[in-house]
Amino acid sequence: MKLVIFDMDGLLFDTEWPSFQALQEAVKKRGFAFTMENYKQLIGLPHGKSREVMQQMYEGKLPYEEMIEEYRERFKENLANEGIGVKPGAIQLLDALDERKMKKCIASSSARETIAEYLKQTGLEDRFDFYISGNEVKNGKPHPDIFLEACKIAGESVESALVLEDSFNGLKAAFAAGIRCVLVPDLIEPTEEMKEKAFRIVEDLEKVIALLE
Repeated sequence: MKLVIFDMDGLLFDTEWPSFQALQEAVKKRGFAFTMENYKQLIGLPHGKSREVMQQMYEGKLPYEEMIEEYRERFKENLANEGIGVKPGAIQLLDALDERKMKKCIASSSARETIAEYLKQTGLEDRFDFYISGNEVKNGKPHPDIFLEACKIAGESVESALVLEDSFNGLKAAFAAGIRCVLVPDLIEPTEEMKEKAFRIVEDLEKVIALLE
């Protein structure tokens, strides 16, 4: 194993719950219900695909662009008030990867500017070799493009890479790329299909260290 590819939201940073709260409030303000089950369908998707899924949910009746602007403002407020939490075991895992001189990167559906901002706010900007966003590849998760591009940038084969994900869409992307994927569940309870596709399922990032040998 030579390359470890990290997802970001829900895997490296504890951002999914404040994101759900902000989206729920913005949707509810427009007279629609929005549950955690609705939100789970969006986890790991790039913006364009999320828009498509939400339009299907509400049969095109939700004023999406207006709603999403308010969501972004509410989400920023939530993060400003609560800060960006680093997930348990993340620092220990990064230290272990440094000790082993293994390459590490972030492959996230979030915008490149967002990745940079989160890394800066958490003091982790120097802990990764590079990062890649969903809008830098043709097809976002659950397509394999972003993980294949990460391997290409790192100069490593898919056989020597490991993906760390919290979402089903991310797991499906890694599986399609032919890369082993360790699932670290956040808001999603693993289904039988997820258990079949995952290389391992662990409760936090520190547990990944034992898999590096």
